[in-house]
Amino acid sequence: MNIRSTSVAVLAAVPLALAGCSNEQPQQPAQQPPSQQEQQQQQQQPQGAQAGADGVAWTGKLCGLVGGFSASQQQAPQVDKTNTDTFKTTSVAQMTAAHDAADKTVTGLEQIGPSPIEGADQVAGTFKDGFTQVRDILTTAKGKAEQVDTSNQQAFTAGMTGVQDELKKGQQLDFSAQFAEFSKNQQLNDAAMKAPECQELTKSAVEQQQMQQQQMQQQQQQQQPQQQPPG
Repeated sequence: MNIRSTSVAVLAAVPLALAGCSNEQPQQPAQQPPSQQEQQQQQQQPQGAQAGADGVAWTGKLCGLVGGFSASQQQAPQVDKTNTDTFKTTSVAQMTAAHDAADKTVTGLEQIGPSPIEGADQVAGTFKDGFTQVRDILTTAKGKAEQVDTSNQQAFTAGMTGVQDELKKGQQLDFSAQFAEFSKNQQLNDAAMKAPECQELTKSAVEQQQMQQQQMQQQQQQQQPQQQPPG
């Protein structure tokens, strides 16, 4: 299994979490399955490229922290659009939950400790930087949402548009470079294929892709004009 090609999809949850707060669904590029050549290269790794038990444990922690954010978004509060007050309150609650999950991930990555695998510390560092950006975007957006005036429809619409514009910045985040390092570092990739947390991450990636496809299909069906019967 290719940790890069399968796991990048799981972090589509990052911009999806942000877009979900603004009630939009950005389309994510489909991840390609590992090629036969990639699979053969992984199966034929030299002995020196195999990770030890300590390296597998450390990589498992890394995968657990990264995947934990994605998993938390599946449990996030839903937005209630019944009226402007509930819309604002539940939007803030959703952003708060996503912010707290991102903050927990950042803290975990700061405390993960040095890796037994050469070059893996840099990977953890870039993940930390990425989730710090996620947290910062959510902090700013949540602050704007809390200031939205719900007593006036025009002011409410303008305020929530500002919140959405802030959250859209999350759609520019791209974690594919971090997962690319797994392919470049044979020991790290070997550890990822052995760590249960990384296997769970790849499983979540498949589920995330399926959920995205279903959501996009539902949106397309809703957007299709109804066929008029022939006169």
